[in-house]
Amino acid sequence: MKTAIRLSLISLVLVSIMAFKYGEGDWVTYAEKKKAKFEIQFPEKPKAEKKGDSWFISATLNEPLTNFYVSVNFNTENFTEQSFRDRVKTNVGVIEDLFSTKINEMKELQFNGGLCMEYGYEMFGMRSLVRAFYKDNKLFELTCNPIVGEMPEMQKDKFFNSFRYLP
Repeated sequence: MKTAIRLSLISLVLVSIMAFKYGEGDWVTYAEKKKAKFEIQFPEKPKAEKKGDSWFISATLNEPLTNFYVSVNFNTENFTEQSFRDRVKTNVGVIEDLFSTKINEMKELQFNGGLCMEYGYEMFGMRSLVRAFYKDNKLFELTCNPIVGEMPEMQKDKFFNSFRYLP
């Protein structure tokens, strides 16, 4: 599990650092109707890396320069609210240890009808805000990662609020 988290975080950092193509204009809806069963809006057509039980979908907004990510992990247990909290805390511990960073305030909220854990962290001078939640033994993480400057509130809200489960 720690290896998968490390690989996801390294991918996130590399995509953030190497984001040369920037999206402009209308946001596009990405829909995955077969396995993960969700849709969400991105600032441009996202790139999807679907490898086994761990998927990573990402896109970049030009102004303000911000990356948006969705990760889906299908290799999860049948979560209870407490086992989900424990899993997120374990993942956060790996982030803190691996990147010598401290997680900002973690809070619980309701998101798409279920428990969600939201937390922020700073790594390599970039701040990230993550919402982690689960459904049908799938662990989802939505991340908003401004490359330079403050968190773009309108775009962050648009991204998070556009997420929907599909039947």
